[in-house]
Amino acid sequence: MTRRSVAGAVAAVVTAAVMAGCAGIPSSGPVVKVADDGDLGQSAVRYAPARPQQGATPEQVVRGYLDAMLAFPSSSRTASAFLTPEAARGWAPTSQVRVYSQSAVSATPQSSARNDPDEQVAGRATVRLGFIEEAQLDRQGRYTGVGRPRSMSYSLEQVDGEWRITDPQDGLLVTQKFFTDYFRSFDLYFFDRPGRRLVPDPVYLVVGDQLATSLVSSLAGGPASSGREATRTYVPSRTVLRPSVPVSSRGVADVEFTDDFAELSGSARDRLSAQVVWTLRQVPGIEAVQVVGGTTALSAGGDEAQPVQAWGGFGPSTARGRAYAVVDDRVVEVADGQIEPISGSWGRDARGVEQVAVAESGVAGVLPGGDAVRLTTRQGTRPRTIRGNDLIAPDWDPDGKLWLVDRSGGTTRVRIVDGSADERALDVRGVAGLAVDDLTISPDGTRYAVTARGAGGGELYVGRVLRDVTDQVMGLGDPVRVPTTVTSPRSASWSSTTELSFLGDSQAGTQVYQVAIDGSATTSEVSRSGSLLPDVGAATLAIGQGRSEFLYVTDRDGALWYLAPGGSWRVLDTPPVTALATGR
Repeated sequence: MTRRSVAGAVAAVVTAAVMAGCAGIPSSGPVVKVADDGDLGQSAVRYAPARPQQGATPEQVVRGYLDAMLAFPSSSRTASAFLTPEAARGWAPTSQVRVYSQSAVSATPQSSARNDPDEQVAGRATVRLGFIEEAQLDRQGRYTGVGRPRSMSYSLEQVDGEWRITDPQDGLLVTQKFFTDYFRSFDLYFFDRPGRRLVPDPVYLVVGDQLATSLVSSLAGGPASSGREATRTYVPSRTVLRPSVPVSSRGVADVEFTDDFAELSGSARDRLSAQVVWTLRQVPGIEAVQVVGGTTALSAGGDEAQPVQAWGGFGPSTARGRAYAVVDDRVVEVADGQIEPISGSWGRDARGVEQVAVAESGVAGVLPGGDAVRLTTRQGTRPRTIRGNDLIAPDWDPDGKLWLVDRSGGTTRVRIVDGSADERALDVRGVAGLAVDDLTISPDGTRYAVTARGAGGGELYVGRVLRDVTDQVMGLGDPVRVPTTVTSPRSASWSSTTELSFLGDSQAGTQVYQVAIDGSATTSEVSRSGSLLPDVGAATLAIGQGRSEFLYVTDRDGALWYLAPGGSWRVLDTPPVTALATGR
């Protein structure tokens, strides 16, 4: 599963509302149908908006200004023509993007007398804009959902007899339809604090010829302030970045900085290259990247044209996740709709465990009553027991560390077990106050996700895993709620490093959904596969890969359902399942 299109809540555009919001906007600019700019699923329509018309009223000027911000390829040149010269010089269109719907433009009462273009009346006019603000993107493209009514007023004055806006808003305003048609999700890549792992940071950017330039400019803006405790960057700031990233006919992107890289260590050069290459590998048509600082060109394996496949060692593990279950008091692996007991003692006797976690590092099971975890090697040797209170399902991270969550002293406690060492309690900040139902670590080990019970039902949260420079896990960053359009999200599993799959309620019963960690898109498995999960009271979700990716769900009676790509939900003929998990 990948997030490369705006879907679900973001794509749920009500056509009538958008049409009403655009009523009266000048439409005399040429619209040209051209070939698709790449395999990103964006609209192939190019639009050059009209410039200000002579004698336009203040309302017409504001409508024309709004329309001009919908130019594609993206450009603010025409929009600036609707501003006074002083306002145009001070306007910062790249500072942010606000996505809106259901717009309405109206003159204020005191301005209506000046709307007759035949009256050459010196002075000022005010025009009000009302709209629903759907989302905001910061300068680097990070998404924040809003979904609230907003309004703003534009002041206009006459310049050489024509009305012009004196106070443009900060950044751009674009319609939700424009956002859906032309913006796509990409990842900026930074490093964790130890400099060991690349950490994806999702952003939305306009597709087209300037995509490579936009990605590198956003990357040079550095990590978000909320992520700086857990991430770092080796890329110089955008103040020393050349203004464009040209791509040659051979597919080589040329990234240049004015700072000389001659003084950088080999380690810093490698990580700088990895950030740029991983970020630009998402652009269709780019086959290699050349990174130059001053007179120094960086290389991968001696090649200055670094292939986009380079630096794979800094990415997440390529090991594929697997689904495991407890069936007939045996731990089994579930693959391609078939079950097979794992080797060792767990595959013969699971000792009645109520929850299980399986990885190459070992097997851990919550014993009946939820007050202890039995931990062994994968083969069932070297057993040990770890006590707790109301333990939930444990989870193995990609580094082979076991994460345990329980309630201690009225708060949520998170402990980590590394090899044969004793368990160690972590500083979990805001997680301590959540009534956590499940916790899972991302495939790259840089984030955690929890579902927790709240006053209105279940909630989904994501946060950072905090490490020191020696790569020791120190704790969890503050949890951030992931907004979804689904009621009571639960049983979350990572489907990629920036996406989660989970169970949620619908009119057709509990279904499987997917959400981006920034909350920008929630999609249903029904829309992706066309297969509706029967209303069987789905309880637990797991994602497994055999020859291809499968989804597994237990129902209220302990039956195990599975969905193969391109198939329909089916139930496996097995005894009741007492535990289900995604393993490593």
